[in-house]
Amino acid sequence: MNVDTAKDSRPDLLKTLLGIAVSVACLILLVWNLEWSHFWATLQRADYWWLIPSLLAILLDVWIKVLKWQMLLAPAGKPSCTNLLYSMCVGYLVSTVLPGRLGEIARVYFLARVERVSAVAVLSTVAVDRVLDVVAVALLLAVALPTAELPAWVAQSGLLVGVGGVVLLSVCVAMAYPWGRSFFFRLLVAMPRFPGKSIAEKWAEALCVGVEGLRGKGALARVSAATMAIWLVNVLCFYFGMLAFHIQIPIWAAFLVVALTNLGMVVPSSPGYVGVYHYLVVLALGAYGVGREAALGYAVVMHLLWILPVGLIGAFALWRRGLTLMGWRECAQETPLPVGAPR
Repeated sequence: MNVDTAKDSRPDLLKTLLGIAVSVACLILLVWNLEWSHFWATLQRADYWWLIPSLLAILLDVWIKVLKWQMLLAPAGKPSCTNLLYSMCVGYLVSTVLPGRLGEIARVYFLARVERVSAVAVLSTVAVDRVLDVVAVALLLAVALPTAELPAWVAQSGLLVGVGGVVLLSVCVAMAYPWGRSFFFRLLVAMPRFPGKSIAEKWAEALCVGVEGLRGKGALARVSAATMAIWLVNVLCFYFGMLAFHIQIPIWAAFLVVALTNLGMVVPSSPGYVGVYHYLVVLALGAYGVGREAALGYAVVMHLLWILPVGLIGAFALWRRGLTLMGWRECAQETPLPVGAPR
């Protein structure tokens, strides 16, 4: 093995080990003094028919995400909804199974290969998509917080994330227009030199490819409406799951579950967010007085309900394109990500 390659891989290895350690710690906290008889009873008493509308909500959620991504990619072309769906599900599958949180990169390169579009354009739309999601999730948290008993740091963290998301979204919208783009570039050039400044300048230009989907009359409103629809459908999915487990609490609890589990994705964890996801669900439901056993049973089933159908679509997409789970990396070799933006 090349010495430089080994050195470069060390940070990734440390991140992976840290994520596994965090997941194991969360699992230990969850099962410590757990009353297993109550946990199994929760699973046995559940009315699993309610998972049918939950599953339908998941499929609707994914489909709206596809339509939203198509809106953002419109300036770079109009990829087919099928390929967008396949790319997204491949990304979810990679994030679920492989370490390193490579799902977004896999999603970018898969679409760039099958649609023959710029990987930079795709990557920049994914970045804008994530900024919109951060703002939406922060709004869900703001709605749920007054109804739950949570530590002050949760509200403070949510406020900080929300403000940061609004600022980033404002920058993205401004950069979608020539005047905003020109101002941003002049500001960046005028800044004192710092390590990586040249790369930052090139990537700022590349980002403009993705933000162009926010330009035009009603463009931001349409994308924002799609974003809120995605997260409200997500809330319904989790609420139907609560009905399945006879968890009789207000629907605002579903808002809190969705907000915490998604904001908590920044926490290092093992592939599939095992442990961290379950701990955050138990934390959210505990704020409404739900017992740990019932909350954990609910978390286990909802986690599987999300990853299995989407993962199966991702596996089918890889098979359809003649790739394997690790073979998506071939897309990166065939479609290298350029350093600067296309002219």
